Amino acid sequence: MKRHLCTCFLCLIPIMLLCSSVFSTEKEDKILSAYLEQALIGNDALLAARTELRAASAKVHQAGVLPDPKLEIQYYLQPVETRIGPQQAALGIGQGLPWFGKLPLMRKLSSHDEAIAGAKIAAVELDVARQIKEAYIAYCFLGRSQQVVADNLELLRYLEGVARSRYTGGKATYFDVLKIQAELARTQDKARTLKDQASPLRVRINNLLGTEAEQARAVPKRLPKVVLKKKEHAIYTLALQNAPLLQAAQERVAKARTGKELAKKDFYPDFKVSLKTILTGSAEYGDPPDSGSDPVIAGVSMNLPIFRDRRRAKVAEQNAGIKAARSLKEEQKRGLKNRIEQGLYAYRDAERRLALYRDELLPNAQQQIEVALSGFQSGKNSILEMIDAEQSLLTFSLAASRALADRALAVAGLEAQAGVVLATWEEPDVAEPNDAEDIKEVEPEKK
Repeated sequence: MKRHLCTCFLCLIPIMLLCSSVFSTEKEDKILSAYLEQALIGNDALLAARTELRAASAKVHQAGVLPDPKLEIQYYLQPVETRIGPQQAALGIGQGLPWFGKLPLMRKLSSHDEAIAGAKIAAVELDVARQIKEAYIAYCFLGRSQQVVADNLELLRYLEGVARSRYTGGKATYFDVLKIQAELARTQDKARTLKDQASPLRVRINNLLGTEAEQARAVPKRLPKVVLKKKEHAIYTLALQNAPLLQAAQERVAKARTGKELAKKDFYPDFKVSLKTILTGSAEYGDPPDSGSDPVIAGVSMNLPIFRDRRRAKVAEQNAGIKAARSLKEEQKRGLKNRIEQGLYAYRDAERRLALYRDELLPNAQQQIEVALSGFQSGKNSILEMIDAEQSLLTFSLAASRALADRALAVAGLEAQAGVVLATWEEPDVAEPNDAEDIKEVEPEKK
């Protein structure tokens, strides 16, 4: 009878977890979406990147326009006597005119900076989303670990009661009671450690969201079931098309080319047109024709680009900039490929570990618990076998959750590199290891 009760107790633990997840899932499945929405309006890195984009956009309107005209006023301290009268002052206006094509190139140069700032915003958004997902996964793993340890504590308390009953009946030694109590104390300390870990994770999330550091955040009890929806070989192709860092690198190449075209324009002169009048008084003697008339003078000037070595050096500088930008782009592509391969390896490794623990090790550990407890009750096994089986169950349960979290972290990193969403993040992992088998085993016991 005791054996049946023990078996039912062990099987009820995952059932209670499954039932509690049904009620908590509705509350938890939108947490990550809320975090990401809040980050869009509160994250300081995103706000700074948007400000830089506005500054770059403002520069586009500043570039590619004519320089301001110059108004020139001269007053003759000593009037210049002429036939038609004394010249007392001069008034002129001049307008600089860059060589043909320079102004559009200047505007185009600034537009490259605007595009680079836009790509930076996209890169920051992806990186912030990655950090939030990583923090969220860490928070979920903490909640799941707390639940696993709490369930383990319930099992240990039950085992302590069994050991005390057997000791009272003379079927176990006091060593068995002390040993199970020591394991219980160790697990309680682990539970307290996990509880303390919530505070730094909460602060990390609030900092990413741009909210008060101490704002309360519920600890999720479930990890999301994050599975890649894209083929592995297609992820790198998507990254080449969407990765903001590559787009920024391409814009830098284009900017260097535009700079080279602008440097070549310096081999041609810039012009200046002017219009000037001299204020003239009436003639003091006689009555000459045009007495007091103000002469008007139109003029054109240009610089003489005779120092060509300086201009050749500027073109050479831009050529070097083009090569540097191309090398940076190739380095970005190689780095992107490397990071994607590392992310795919981490994803495959996490899937392998998850299958190992859920399909093999956890069912085995649960059977060990049942066999060890049965043997302990019948006097065939010592408490050491029972504790060893309990430790294996705890270790494998946490390892399975760690593998589930690592798989989600790998996807978060891949999404940041590819620039697209590769999985569904709002689907909770409600299928605990061997829940279905446990439920089927319990039903006959209940009948």
